[in-house]
Amino acid sequence: MPDLKPRDFTDLWAFVRVVETGSFSAAARQTGTTKASVSKAVARLESALQVKLLNRSTRRIGLSEAGRDIHRHALRIVDEARAIESVAAGLTAGPAGTLRVTTSMAFGNAQLAALLPAFMRRYPDVRVSLTLTDRHVDLVEEGIDVALRLSSDIGLTSAVARSVAPLRYVLAAAPAYVAECGLPPDLAALQTHRCLMFADAGPGANWRFDDAGTPLQITPSRALAINSSQALREAMLGGAGIALLPTFVVGDDIRAGRAVHILPASNPVGMFGSHVLAVYRENRFLPQKVRVFIDYLLETLGTLPPWDAFLRAAHRDDGAQDDTSPLS
Repeated sequence: MPDLKPRDFTDLWAFVRVVETGSFSAAARQTGTTKASVSKAVARLESALQVKLLNRSTRRIGLSEAGRDIHRHALRIVDEARAIESVAAGLTAGPAGTLRVTTSMAFGNAQLAALLPAFMRRYPDVRVSLTLTDRHVDLVEEGIDVALRLSSDIGLTSAVARSVAPLRYVLAAAPAYVAECGLPPDLAALQTHRCLMFADAGPGANWRFDDAGTPLQITPSRALAINSSQALREAMLGGAGIALLPTFVVGDDIRAGRAVHILPASNPVGMFGSHVLAVYRENRFLPQKVRVFIDYLLETLGTLPPWDAFLRAAHRDDGAQDDTSPLS
């Protein structure tokens, strides 16, 4: 049976630092010690616990199965210690340190990157490291503080997912396409129009809609398929056809007149989910840098994010809002 000694808790802290930073070198820099001493601390902990905690390779460090479970419990111990430090410091220190964030290529390029400068001005002691990728990121193994995901699958049992913005979708086309082919009078008419599809949806994919709570679906005439919403936007703006896109990709184009909102009462249902989720590790004492970042997103985005401003303008022009509205 493993028998933990007081020194083992110091080694446990080193282990958590290695997981948080992603390397022995980074953990050493953060703790003001050497890479060799951090490596020895983790080796001592593995010996004391009689399990292998880390899978080491020349390119990366990952948690073993046992390491993943032990890290989850170790985080609770470290969180309690950090809470004690915060109380001792009188909670006077502001948010600081490196905030590691990840999100999809589309959302990062279209929206998140532009939101960061104001956040950094507000919290100058917080450094932001943003990773844009469309693959699923493991928060623990890759040391991520917050993942902004456009999906209901958060991928961790010990994680919290908080909605920071609604995720809406629209049908859109370029003014040139509308001038050439006209506006479809209803959803069924989309089968006679050139439609631009998200390639990952599959060859027989349908477009789905919510008609006042009743699900509808149509099989559009597929003129072009691309596996990137940003590339679909470019093709749509070039007049290739009608696209179903998230409003964070195309909302500003509709507001500026570069794109036309097609069948605005149709309420499309997109493939990425209905909310932008901030996903972070479960933690009784959430780090200040994470807390203020999520608060900033809630404050800046809200129930009608800036990219959805065209919806409010459209309803102002209509003079009324009905029960089928995406704003209701």
